[in-house]
Amino acid sequence: MPPETKILLIVCLFGGLALAAPWIAWNRLKALEAKFGRVLLVRGINGEQAAKIILLRGEIPQVDVDESHILFADNYSPGEPAIKLSSKIYHGKRLFDIARAGRLAGHALQHRDRKLGSLASWDAFMVLWGNGWPLLLIALLVSHGRPLITMSVFAVVAGTVTLVHFLKHAQVRDAARRAHRALAEAKLLDGHPEEEIEAAFLVTRLDHLALPFTKTWMGVMFK
Repeated sequence: MPPETKILLIVCLFGGLALAAPWIAWNRLKALEAKFGRVLLVRGINGEQAAKIILLRGEIPQVDVDESHILFADNYSPGEPAIKLSSKIYHGKRLFDIARAGRLAGHALQHRDRKLGSLASWDAFMVLWGNGWPLLLIALLVSHGRPLITMSVFAVVAGTVTLVHFLKHAQVRDAARRAHRALAEAKLLDGHPEEEIEAAFLVTRLDHLALPFTKTWMGVMFK
C-alpha cells in the first residue's frame, strides 16, 4: 500500500472518530442515566427553584426562569435574559434535573462576569452540522470521482469542527462548576454521596458534547 494511501486512511479514521464522538458521549450519558437517573434530590426542590436560587445567590434575580415547550429548550438566552427549561427539567426533582438547570444558571453567572462568549450560536451551528453532515458527505462522494481523497478532505473538516466543539466545551465545564459550587454552598446537595453528585454534573457536560447527535434526526431515531 503506498504511503499516501496510508496517510489518507489515517485521516479518514480520525474523521470517523470525530463524527462518532457525540454518539460516544450519548452512550456514556445513557449509562449514567440508567445508574443514577432516578435519584431524587433529598432537599425536594425542582429545576426551576434550583436555577432561581443560584441566580439569587449570584445577585442576578432579573434573569427569568421560564418553562418552554419548544424543541430546543434547555438553554440560556442572554438577549432576554432568561433560562428556558423544558417541562421535564422545570418541574423535575431528580438530582440530574437540578444539575441541568443549575448548569444553565451557571451560564447566567458567566454572562454577569462577561465570560459568556458565543456558545449559543455555536451550539445552533453544531445542531445544523449534526443534521447535515451525512447529506454533505453523500453529495461530495457523488460529485467527485476520487472517494478516498474526498473522504479525507471531509474528515479534516469534521475533525476541525469537533475540535472546536471540544474547545467551546470549556465554557460548559466552567458553568457546571459554578452551579455545583452554588448549590453546595446553599446546602442543597447535602445527603447525596459524592459519586451521585459527580455523575449529575458530568451528565450536564455530556449533554453538550452529545448535542450534534441528540438534537438531530439520528438522535430522534435512537431515542
